[in-house]
Amino acid sequence: MMPPQLEIMMRPAPNRPGLLAYGAAVALLTMTVGLSSAVLADVGCPMKVEVKQAPAAPPSGWTAGLDTLPTEATGVSVFDGPPEELADLVPDDGKDTADTRSDIWNLPKSDRGYWLVCHYANTTVTLARQLPATVTRCEAVYEKQQTFAGGAPVLRSGKCGPGGP
Repeated sequence: MMPPQLEIMMRPAPNRPGLLAYGAAVALLTMTVGLSSAVLADVGCPMKVEVKQAPAAPPSGWTAGLDTLPTEATGVSVFDGPPEELADLVPDDGKDTADTRSDIWNLPKSDRGYWLVCHYANTTVTLARQLPATVTRCEAVYEKQQTFAGGAPVLRSGKCGPGGP
């Protein structure tokens, strides 16, 4: 079923034979622009995740418990190919400001594709996703003056997208 706006646009108008073709072209252009903006959108790490952790089996005489430490983003890795292949890329560049430091990856076209892996404090859970082919740059921005318990850095943002700085 066609959306009502498209259905109205596609109806032929009396004495206007070119209007149907024009309406189809406008509809196609609208769908293409919508698709390309979705493909070109930045990809970023979720800043927090909920996890449920438990040991496989507590040692005899021990009981398992959970602490309430936050599981917030602490880092970003960019992989050339799927993460299980372990091709973790070293950042190409970095920036320092008074209160942040950044890691930057410039990503040339790759047949293998690139993957973004997000790391979190107080857990071994990571999140990974393949980046769209339109992504050419990733940047991770870290707080200089803050760390989590255990020394993990605080990630202010981790995003990948098309284009430069």
